[in-house]
Amino acid sequence: MNSASDVASSRPLGVAEGLGSSLLDEAIIFSRPVILTGERQMLATQNGRWCLLNSLRLLSRIVGPLTVVLPGGLEAFETEVRQLAARVWTKGTVTIVGEGAPVALESAAAILNIGARFDPRLPWTSINSNGWVARVSSGPTPLPPDGDQSNPMAALMAASFGVTEVFKRVYAVPRNKAPLLDATQFSLFELSTSPTGLGPPLSTAISLPDTVMVGAGAIGNGIALLLSQLAVRGRLLIIDKQDYGRENLGTCTVLDDESWLATSKAERLAAWLNRPGGLRCTGEQALVADARSGEFVRAMSVELVLNGLDDIGARHDAQLLWPSVLVDGGINAVGAAVMTHRLDRPHGACMRCSFRLPVGDERKLQARATGLSMTSLSSDLSRPLTEQDVSDAEESKRTWLSERLAQGKTVCATIGEAQSRSLGLGIEEGFNPSVPFVATASAALVVTQALKSLLYPDAEFTQRFQMESLVIGPEASLGVLTRADPSCECVVHRSVIDKVASARRMRQAASGSIAAA
Repeated sequence: MNSASDVASSRPLGVAEGLGSSLLDEAIIFSRPVILTGERQMLATQNGRWCLLNSLRLLSRIVGPLTVVLPGGLEAFETEVRQLAARVWTKGTVTIVGEGAPVALESAAAILNIGARFDPRLPWTSINSNGWVARVSSGPTPLPPDGDQSNPMAALMAASFGVTEVFKRVYAVPRNKAPLLDATQFSLFELSTSPTGLGPPLSTAISLPDTVMVGAGAIGNGIALLLSQLAVRGRLLIIDKQDYGRENLGTCTVLDDESWLATSKAERLAAWLNRPGGLRCTGEQALVADARSGEFVRAMSVELVLNGLDDIGARHDAQLLWPSVLVDGGINAVGAAVMTHRLDRPHGACMRCSFRLPVGDERKLQARATGLSMTSLSSDLSRPLTEQDVSDAEESKRTWLSERLAQGKTVCATIGEAQSRSLGLGIEEGFNPSVPFVATASAALVVTQALKSLLYPDAEFTQRFQMESLVIGPEASLGVLTRADPSCECVVHRSVIDKVASARRMRQAASGSIAAA
């Protein structure tokens, strides 16, 4: 599905500008040919097939003419690729050809190969994955060729790395800001670029406890894609207050059908993910604060919460479900992060003491950035914007605030967006710089931490992990422990939280809805 609109392309262009790219002409960038291909041995594995399909979803959103070159002897997979190519949303075109077809490799701005080899004559990047380990190399060192231990999280992370390399070439990101990666590995299980092994094999059948996913945007799409690739069963409630808009086409990896636009994010994504006999999904368009006491949540015994949010207030409200495990994904223009709160690891901070709502003297800075009145900024910042906020605001900011109002933004989210814009990235009104591969990297981190907590609870636990910049690579990463604030509810009301959680787990065990390795 093609679109001539520049709504989606303004976001990756904004990222490229922030990285110092001198090539910001949309017409030139989206005329540069890109090739996606793979080696037969790797594409014969499930990991290899996931790597190619995920890369196709991501590349279609940031490049123009994309040619997929497939080796012979993979007829069933070729059919799957052609079906995805026919429906995927793209800024350009997607062409599928067989190996041996006349393809101008030398004219490509970038070539992404699913496999191990390296071709020094060409703008070549290879990716693959095995177990929990994602791999990428833009040369000169080839990658290990093994890939038999299936794991969709590592395959999505590998695709995220590979498409990042393509982005750096196509958008002419300066090498001093973002050097190409050579033979880089990253273990999601160990959160390390020096993995000691592939990590434990995944079970062929995983039963999730009652789960709530908050946020059906870019990170939520990546989480949904992974859940569709995992053999999971259980109940999932997706909560999001917004409808899909055109700006989401460039960052949401499963948003291919434009009939989704102007419809509930939560309901559409839940319908896409729902599987008879597998994961049973429900979507609710609501604020988290309202959904928490609604009929869907009341009908569940929520043990797991997955967040994909840009709103501090919503993070605070999601924490008040007090699940046994809450995993929160976060992104900026080039970095991905994950934070995990587990009731069995009481020293770690929850979302309410990790993320603080701005207060006090910061209102003047917030007013300058947003145009909102001091009255608007003196009330609950987690509430939605209102018509009154817009009418009371500085006149020059009312159009921009009206757009945020139409999107259902909260005051807090509006402040965050305005402050990001004030960093001088010079993009169009109404858009934040973003790229889809950062969101999928965060999604891979989120689902990994969730499964580690449920299936391998005794494995080494990292409460907070941040991959500082995908364009620099996973070497620039940091894992830390943010300790719980003694004045926060997670400490003050700990005994009550534990008592309620214990009763909830007993109900889940009685119903048979527990995680199984």
